[in-house]
Amino acid sequence: MKQLVYFSGKIKELDKFLKILSTITGKIIAFDIDNTLINVNKELQRLGYDISSYPNHALTEDFWVYEEGINILFNAAFVTTTVKFIATFSMLNAEIVFVTSRSPKLKTFTENWVKKYFSGFEVYFTKDKHLLDADIYVEDDPRQIQKLISLNKPILVPEWPYNQNLFKGVKNVIYYKV
Repeated sequence: MKQLVYFSGKIKELDKFLKILSTITGKIIAFDIDNTLINVNKELQRLGYDISSYPNHALTEDFWVYEEGINILFNAAFVTTTVKFIATFSMLNAEIVFVTSRSPKLKTFTENWVKKYFSGFEVYFTKDKHLLDADIYVEDDPRQIQKLISLNKPILVPEWPYNQNLFKGVKNVIYYKV
């Protein structure tokens, strides 16, 4: 018996999601890592950081390569819905890849982490995720989403305060609850 994914978005988004599922076989799906696959925001909030806007200018690229930033990444829990998407899409024979805008200084850390939890999946490091030219993206960053919309790419968006309702009503954007 095939596993079904629990859809945690708005009911009016369900048709768009089912259309993606019906054509997913053989497609490349690019999953962002931070605040899409893992809940970095929860760790940031716990430590007193503001997550209402993105990017938070206090969290520079250098912040993430030092002890506090690495500990946040290491301790971040999975976003359950995203993990279910990965399992379902894999079961439907889609090609899953991870794409992150993390610093190249975190390359070894990130690749080892992915290998531990998602062995066999590729990880791409780029600030311009659209250059990967995947068929579908799972992404939280409003700037990345805006670029992907301009390229007419389907995007699954975990709903955060900084992206909530920014792309409401856009035909190729599907929000889901974290």
